Amino acid sequence: MMANFRRPSVHAWRALAAVGALGVALAAVAVAEDVVVPLPGTAAGAPLATPKPFTLRIEDVKGSYTIPFIQSSRELHARIDFTDAAVASADVHLMLHGKPIAQQGVRRERPVMVFSKLAPGEYSLECRGLDRDAKERCRLIYSRIGIGTVIAALGDSITEGYLGRGYRMPDLNLSAARFPAESVSRDGRNFPQFAPTAWRHLPSVNCFESWMTSLNNRLTDTWRQPVFIANEGWGGITTGGYLAMMRSDAGWKTRMKRLMPRIWLIHLGVNDERAHVKPSEVRANLAAMIDLLVKDYGAKPACMFLAIPSYDYAPGAATILQSYAGEIETLIKERGVSRGPDFYAAFAQDKPRWYGPDPVHPNVEGMVRMAALWHEAATQQIPLGAARESF
Repeated sequence: MMANFRRPSVHAWRALAAVGALGVALAAVAVAEDVVVPLPGTAAGAPLATPKPFTLRIEDVKGSYTIPFIQSSRELHARIDFTDAAVASADVHLMLHGKPIAQQGVRRERPVMVFSKLAPGEYSLECRGLDRDAKERCRLIYSRIGIGTVIAALGDSITEGYLGRGYRMPDLNLSAARFPAESVSRDGRNFPQFAPTAWRHLPSVNCFESWMTSLNNRLTDTWRQPVFIANEGWGGITTGGYLAMMRSDAGWKTRMKRLMPRIWLIHLGVNDERAHVKPSEVRANLAAMIDLLVKDYGAKPACMFLAIPSYDYAPGAATILQSYAGEIETLIKERGVSRGPDFYAAFAQDKPRWYGPDPVHPNVEGMVRMAALWHEAATQQIPLGAARESF
């Protein structure tokens, strides 16, 4: 399949020019950001260097995480950064599975390319830098450019990962290489993230794996494309608290604007139950969250999944959670969003197997089960064929 190529629009050029000095430009067509390709000069005719992986660095609540580049958009913006004054132009091949699928030449004066209608996969860019006489000055390959699916997991401490695998990291600028292999997805994109509220309930750790690593592996296998799941769990938060954070927290907004998730997994309600929030209020908060995601982030109803809150073994909790479940089911039907897992039913029995010592938080085995249930819900709604399209 040949990728389509087009020049950026005038509007896109203006957006690039406004922030070009930073080396990164926000695109105008719902992509995370331009891929910036450094093109330094080397000896003419030098052999191709070892492919250099592209990465995406996201500032978190504290620190950051760096992952192999991924975006949900099927349109890739690439800007050549001409760092050697002797390099005047570049011949660039977009590669998939080691084969060129598109080629374009760019010049220093107009260094941006846009490749559209890309199939999901791990791409690379093979670049030849040329001087003004069209003589080769350098040859470089940049790899790990993922076109796939970015997912945001919105929730409380259960999503954050409390009582799953936890780590204490002195340096919170995180990457896959800093964690044991069992906590890292096979593609290196998912690994434990900073846990913003662990200092309150488990101060011995500051990063949780949660269920994202396991879900990444499952979805990558089923959808046959790169996947990343951002852990946006916040311990102790209610539906109203999360809605307020979505509306006002600049860091949360910036992360979502950079990642541009295509799928949203929402699991909230246990803390509402503990606070005896009325079922109608929980429903209204979740409805407002749906509206905000549609308006501000272009979320499609079918790509938002609402879960039934996890079973809570605390006295009196079951009746309240059942009332929430009814409101959530009604909201799913009214808004056309997708049905997420029923974590109430999934964990209502066999507590010692699935939960830790408290009444509501899954242990490591419980986290694996949550990943399996999220996988089942997502792949039933979005099977392989749909996942490979621009759904």
